[in-house]
Amino acid sequence: MIRRHPVKALFAVLVLLVAALGWSYATRDSVPVPRTADPEPGESLVVVGVGGISWDDVSPDRTPVLWGLLRDGAAASVSVKTLHLTTCPTDGWATLSAGEAAGPRAEGDRPECTPLPEVVGDEQRGYSVAGFAQIAAASREAAFEARLGLLGDSFADHTSCVGAIGPGAAIAAARSDGTVQRYTPFDEGTLVSELAQCPITLVDAGGILTTDPDPATHVEQTTAIEQRIARVRDAMPTGADLIVAGLADRDQQERLRILTATGPHYAPGILASASTRMEGIAQISDVTATILQRGGVRAVEPIGGRALSASPSPNNSESTAAKKLTRLTDIDTKADAMHRIVVPFLVVWLASALLALLVLWILWQRARPWHTRLSRQRILRLTRLVGLVAAGMPAATFLANLVPWWRWSPPSSVLVALLSALVLLISGLIAVVCLNGPWGSSALGPLAVLSAVTASVIGLDLMTGSRLQMSSIFGLQPLVGGRFYGMGNVAFALYGSAVILLCAAMAHALRRRNAPRLAVVVVLVLGGAALAVDVLPAWGADFGGPIALVPALGLLLMRVAGIRVSVRSLALVGLAAGLVVGLVCYLDWRRPEQYRSHPGRFFQTLLDGDAFTVVSRKLLANVELSTAHPALLAVVLAVAAFVLVLVLQPGRFGTAPFARLVEEAPLLRDGLVAILVLSAIGFLTNDSGAAIPPVAMVLTVPLVVAAVAAFMAIERANEPVRRRRDRHHR
Repeated sequence: MIRRHPVKALFAVLVLLVAALGWSYATRDSVPVPRTADPEPGESLVVVGVGGISWDDVSPDRTPVLWGLLRDGAAASVSVKTLHLTTCPTDGWATLSAGEAAGPRAEGDRPECTPLPEVVGDEQRGYSVAGFAQIAAASREAAFEARLGLLGDSFADHTSCVGAIGPGAAIAAARSDGTVQRYTPFDEGTLVSELAQCPITLVDAGGILTTDPDPATHVEQTTAIEQRIARVRDAMPTGADLIVAGLADRDQQERLRILTATGPHYAPGILASASTRMEGIAQISDVTATILQRGGVRAVEPIGGRALSASPSPNNSESTAAKKLTRLTDIDTKADAMHRIVVPFLVVWLASALLALLVLWILWQRARPWHTRLSRQRILRLTRLVGLVAAGMPAATFLANLVPWWRWSPPSSVLVALLSALVLLISGLIAVVCLNGPWGSSALGPLAVLSAVTASVIGLDLMTGSRLQMSSIFGLQPLVGGRFYGMGNVAFALYGSAVILLCAAMAHALRRRNAPRLAVVVVLVLGGAALAVDVLPAWGADFGGPIALVPALGLLLMRVAGIRVSVRSLALVGLAAGLVVGLVCYLDWRRPEQYRSHPGRFFQTLLDGDAFTVVSRKLLANVELSTAHPALLAVVLAVAAFVLVLVLQPGRFGTAPFARLVEEAPLLRDGLVAILVLSAIGFLTNDSGAAIPPVAMVLTVPLVVAAVAAFMAIERANEPVRRRRDRHHR
């Protein structure tokens, strides 16, 4: 229960919150990019592409060449995600060419890989890639509208050149018309001369598409690739750098693949890129950006990748290399484990929560006030606890990444059970905190605390590098490759909903204590701080989120301030949202190109006249994602419609207790309306925005159920005792 003296303390806390956020952001003057010795344009670089090799294939005895590259150079895991769930060699080389996800048309999300296109022609007539036009057309018509041949076209406009050895390399080095400036098949006898012709040379060293059931044969296949890499390394010009990049998957199974860089400009260490803001994780487009940087060439069209950089290790000893391998393998293992269990975990958890609530509802129907074993007060307490535990699950999944649970057992079923137990423990502890503080005696107190915990976990993670979000249930998935830092769409749904519920609960408590002005201040400060964490480039770097969060918070603020909602006031809120997002996009755009995040890049597309294309692509992606699973779409729409009716018309379908709760706390209903607004706008303005409404319900619905159960328990406790024998059985 909030009293007078905590109101002053609350005001002081809000002032400190604003000061801390301002100081934290002011002292972080740029997006952190790992240290590196930038090479001069024109210095030799050889890029070797391989397929199907991950860090768990590497060891000192089985793969001595790759082990040596790991030990003596910088390394990372590379996301090879292109247009499909799994990546074939043609897709990987085409993406290297375009700097964005590219590749030929394919049937299904896990297509059967076909051989690389042939390279036709000779030295006199020139070389070209067969079927290049068809691959280029498919790439241009795909989601990212990639320009196949971007790498070759960029070099064609300058005096520098890029050579290609092998059919895959020819795809990457070809111009947009399919011609290759300089090409030769892989021949050990001509490697020395060919690698000296151009400052940049791409080499196709082959790959492994399927794992041979005989381990010895698999080792032989890996050894053959290693031998090609060793021949290239030995034939390189003196002073050249060598990059070995995984460009394709194996066994139609998405995984992170190997990436190493050795040479004068890559001391032993860990590779990273400003495009991921993560040490140890990079993208194929980062290799494209590195090639362009080394050639002193500017891309003919903007790409999402950034040149690779390196954070040095203490030395290149065997023990240091072993630690690097453990770190890189752990990144891959975690990403693979999470990718496999996201859906099973959510199904098991949500089904269990629904089953528990259903059982409690049945017990409620059977219980009578004089039945000690089925006391309705006990059922309400259990319902409140189940609701809080279920609502605490999202925050618990982030916190669970503090424990390396993915290392303990590889089978998916065991991992689901292990993560479920860990999340249940953490969410149970969160629920205990929500119930046993001074706020536990009110209906909305635990709701406010759990919302604050959820928003704080996500917000603090954003401010410290998005480490908990990486490879988490509601976070960022490196195997998907859509986003590697900042606020993802799924996390935004949780974050925005939690912030709105916290603001609504705090404002309600302050208005009940006759502090309506402070209630407005609280919503302004909490909402403004949450918006800053979401939108600022060094933290959330979110473009679509603020477009939804500002109107939702503005609508709630009008209700807290007692302003009548009208067309004019809604228009002002929309204008404020546009100004906030536009200002952040402009300020981010003013930064150097290599430091820009998502808002700044969108501003550039606005200047280039491509903004409508980007927005329409996001909307089309949402439609396709929503309709990919008709049965799931029907369930989500039915639940969403049910929730919408209950929020707009409380009391329907036997929900009279909810109607009494929102009559007692009308700002809770306003907060739920704001969440509906946030979900609708978020769906329309974000790629993969189709996930925002159901994820928002994952947090909001159990919290409201817990609040209603607490309110009913308070009502029953306040009822007069009518019979002597009922006195001790409430």
